[in-house]
Amino acid sequence: MTKVRGDIYLAGGAVMCLAFQARASTRDVDASFKPSVAVREAALKVAAKEGVSEHWLNDAVKGYLSDRGAFTRFLQRSHLRVFCADAKYMLAMKCLAMRIGEGYQDENDIRYLLRHLGIEKYQDALGVIGKYHSLPEFPATALTALRELLPGT
Repeated sequence: MTKVRGDIYLAGGAVMCLAFQARASTRDVDASFKPSVAVREAALKVAAKEGVSEHWLNDAVKGYLSDRGAFTRFLQRSHLRVFCADAKYMLAMKCLAMRIGEGYQDENDIRYLLRHLGIEKYQDALGVIGKYHSLPEFPATALTALRELLPGT
């Protein structure tokens, strides 16, 4: 039997819950993982055993990831390592997503991360975001929403 070691890189609500304890729950776990086939198969087994959606672990966050992203080790077991996006990287991803409306937590998560990081000025927030994503390509709506969260700066 081949032993497989899985690596899961958490982002989104799971990080807000686990690493920052900023909120109590999330609907799913957004992550990047490898080896992807083996981790997906294991996630399907967990879903069947626990009676949850087979999509509880998903890689929909891929569009928000950056090659310059920073993760810290959260958990290590013999066959699994779990990493969480750090606070600055999470801020950049949450700002890029900036989904507003019923059921979305992005605005509250961004508010939390701004406080956690001690960011009070719009330009300081842009400095963090710019480390991970190209600002000229950043959605104008997301930048406008961020400016509204940091009034008077």
